[in-house]
Amino acid sequence: MKVNAIAVANYFIDLAEQERHELRQFGLMKRVYITHGFCLAILNKSALDPRFDVVEAWKNGPVIPSVYHSFKHNKNNPIKEKSVIAEWAGGKVEYTTPELAHDCGNVKTIAVAVFEKYRDFSDAQMVALLHRQGTPWALCYEKGKNNKIPDLYTKVFYKKVIGI
Repeated sequence: MKVNAIAVANYFIDLAEQERHELRQFGLMKRVYITHGFCLAILNKSALDPRFDVVEAWKNGPVIPSVYHSFKHNKNNPIKEKSVIAEWAGGKVEYTTPELAHDCGNVKTIAVAVFEKYRDFSDAQMVALLHRQGTPWALCYEKGKNNKIPDLYTKVFYKKVIGI
């Protein structure tokens, strides 16, 4: 399966389960975005699928709507189940669980690094981290609008974060 935001989110759910770590919606969304940023900076490729993943500047930071809508039913409760998507195949609907395949090794490595680095950050700390002045969110956010955050802004920002 192609790399996309839901596959990355589902991988974080696996990592959290392995570590017996509670992961909630805000924290999940922010970690997926940060993984995307590091993928752009380090691998020069996106961790998102442009067919249905986009990053927007919402009130509480960068949001990938596909992740938000897939996990919003959890509200502020710990996420225990992966997201399933419906796909049209051979004249019928098939339900699949997006996962990072073995050939997504570099994305997986970055996701693990993000998980380890931000493991102990609360959701509020994750929001504050991405709300700082000079972040892609800060450059794009306008009250009452969900403006798109261009990948170029995210890539440049995360290149500065890692010093390349």
